[in-house]
Amino acid sequence: MITALVTFVPSFEKAERSAADNLALYEAMAPKYQKIPGLIRKYFMGNDDRAGGWYEWETMEYAKAYYTPAWHQFITSTYGTDLEIEYFDCPCVIDNSSGEVCIAPEIKAAAEVEKAAE
Repeated sequence: MITALVTFVPSFEKAERSAADNLALYEAMAPKYQKIPGLIRKYFMGNDDRAGGWYEWETMEYAKAYYTPAWHQFITSTYGTDLEIEYFDCPCVIDNSSGEVCIAPEIKAAAEVEKAAE
């Protein structure tokens, strides 16, 4: 699994967006994100200095296929600023809300190869 941290400095003040604006945005965007191949989870994030998202992907190939020049242009034009993407290996996710522990398939496969070689 791969995670990608996408961050940017928004061109708007956090206080300029109402709770209703944010709710409408998230409700409108949810169906789009639910259909993206290879995307496991997407977190919307922000603080007083930066905004962005944390994306959890099945593979790096899925992540890189999503972050196209057209996507980059959309984000830049929508938020009026450039962005940064950082990639991280994600070997394990512990989800306390569901009680699920998800270990990346590649970790499990490598462990099985090691075990078989013993």
